[in-house]
Amino acid sequence: MKPWVPEGAAAKGPRVLLLERITAIVLFLVLVALGWMIVAANLPTWGNLLPIEVEVIAVLVLLTAALLLVSVVALLHTRH
Repeated sequence: MKPWVPEGAAAKGPRVLLLERITAIVLFLVLVALGWMIVAANLPTWGNLLPIEVEVIAVLVLLTAALLLVSVVALLHTRH
């Protein structure tokens, strides 16, 4: 029995599907980071696990990765 594959996914190839899944995970992590920032702003004593510099760098790296991944996936979708 073959696993369920979304419509049009067979034409994309396994690498593009993997890239899309990684992009989805990174975008989910961006949402988690946004929620964390809201909690840390409202409850400063509870939301402060790491030094602020580390948190800022982590969020910047996460946002940069999300931007690059979304750009690559969009470029690959326009080439098909």
